[in-house]
Amino acid sequence: MNFTDIGIFDYLGMILLILIVLAAILFVTAIGLGYYLINKNKILFPKLSLYITNNFYSILLRIFLIIGTEDTFYKVASDFYNKYYCEDFKKAKNKVLILPHCLRDLKCPGKLGPDGVECVFCGKCPIGRVIKVAEENGYKTYVVPGSTFLKRVLKDKKPDGVFAVACHNDMFHGMTFLSRKNVPVQGQLLMKDGCISTLVDVEELISRLKNEPC
Repeated sequence: MNFTDIGIFDYLGMILLILIVLAAILFVTAIGLGYYLINKNKILFPKLSLYITNNFYSILLRIFLIIGTEDTFYKVASDFYNKYYCEDFKKAKNKVLILPHCLRDLKCPGKLGPDGVECVFCGKCPIGRVIKVAEENGYKTYVVPGSTFLKRVLKDKKPDGVFAVACHNDMFHGMTFLSRKNVPVQGQLLMKDGCISTLVDVEELISRLKNEPC
């Protein structure tokens, strides 16, 4: 190998590095543009965006961490799913509402049954109120202790639309799972997570259940 060969390799390496940097810049720009369009109720290349989000989210997350936080990425992705499946969800006839058991009061008297936690409407937490509104508007509600219950609901109840309340991480992975199953989904993030005594914007949730979910 002579100096000319080394120079060529250095030159090729520099070109490759420049291409990688340009690709990263374009990708970050695309994410920023996508977020802007989502806020404007528009999606750029919806089918392609859905495919990438469903299958390459780990890569998207790593790139997104350059300009934001992990929770922000999950929020952007959840907003995307909400917008993408909005019209299909409105057409659903067999809708279910999935609530996390962590919304319960610490002294909740409800017991865990085959379909999740059975609310007794004691008034210690907002779950009972939300369930009543949901059922008045055509939803069957399940208060679940984990993601495996979601899979059971899909298998046993075969809903054609799922509305879920969850923390950022669980929401994203749950919506991705449902999207891969071609089940229209809507989601509302918790205001406070932590797996115990969590909080959700109850008024916003009730409004979405009563009126337009998206």
